[in-house]
Formats: sequence, structure tokens, C-alpha cells
Amino acid sequence: MGPVAPAAGAAGSDGPRRRRWGLWLAALLVVSAAGAGLYGYARGGGTAGYSCVVVHSSGDDAGRQRALELCHRQQRDRARRAPISSPGPIGYEGTAEIMHGAVSRSSWCPAPGDPRCYEDRSGRAATAVDVAAAERALSEAGLAGSVVRVARPDDPAPDGALVFALQMGDGCVVGYLDVGSGDGDHLVGGLLPNGECLES
Repeated sequence: MGPVAPAAGAAGSDGPRRRRWGLWLAALLVVSAAGAGLYGYARGGGTAGYSCVVVHSSGDDAGRQRALELCHRQQRDRARRAPISSPGPIGYEGTAEIMHGAVSRSSWCPAPGDPRCYEDRSGRAATAVDVAAAERALSEAGLAGSVVRVARPDDPAPDGALVFALQMGDGCVVGYLDVGSGDGDHLVGGLLPNGECLES
């Protein structure tokens, strides 16, 4: 018996079905994120443009505005960084995790018995005490060349956050920790036009 020809229309039936599943999945992700306070960004494909996508609980206009501003800061920063051609000896992502862990631990109790260890931290901005504690923690973690400071308007971080950076080869790990909420993020990129990881 010869080969059986497929029924008419069967060959193309998977395409529409896959598209329908893709649309359902996309809708499910949007609905799932809607109440979760999810922030993100997306670069324009093959262009210098980008778009900021903010999905947040309804009624939190201030939170939405803060997320948009952070996205714009991060994208402006990324756009100015040179490509990395000579990575340093330590893995970037592993270094970022070490740095974030050290800075996080130092920010909760900058000094033994410090009353801030027990107070309401919501909305608290970083201080010079936090910077000094983070510098010590990074030095103890073997990353003494790190730079730590309270975020400035041109840093890829929210106002009042602790910003930390480390140059590795001609690349940088740059991250932040919001000491009030404990939120943080990091990026890996090349040097800025000033030849450093952060603006002076």
C-alpha cells in the first residue's frame, strides 16, 4: 500500500493553533502580572529606541511614575556605555550577586545596636552611614575596588538608593539597593564616555 496523503488543510492547521495558544499565553502573563507590581523595559529591535512597560496595581500612580523614571534612567545609561571587549577575570553575574549580598547585609544593621535595625524602614533613603557600611562589606568580600554612593540623578537607580559599581577589564557591574524596600537590580555594561563605571 502506498503512502497516505495528508487530508486537505491538515498541513497548515498547526500554524493558527500555535498563534491562538501564543495569544492566550500572552494574555495570561499580562493578567498574572497586573496585580503584582511588575516593572520592565524592552529595547526597540535593531534601533536606538526603547519602550518602558509598567504593569502595576490600579491607583498607584506614584509607583508607576517612579518605575517609568527608573526605566528611563537605566536605558539612558545603557545607551551611553561602550561595548565590552576585554572582560575581567571574575564572572560578571557572580560578582553582581556577591556585591548585592554584601551591600544588602550591611544595610540592615550598619553598626551593632543601631536603632535603625528595629525601625520602620519603608521609604528610607540611604545615608553616608550606609555608604561606609557597604564599602566595608565589599572590601571584606574581596572587592575593595568597588565604588559606593547614594544615587545621583544620572545613576541607573531610584532616588535615595545605594549604588555600587566595580570595573572589571573594560566592563562594569553596576547595581543598586533600595534600603527602604530591599529591592535592587544590576546591569553589566561597558565604560561610560568618562572612562569609568559611574558618572563622576
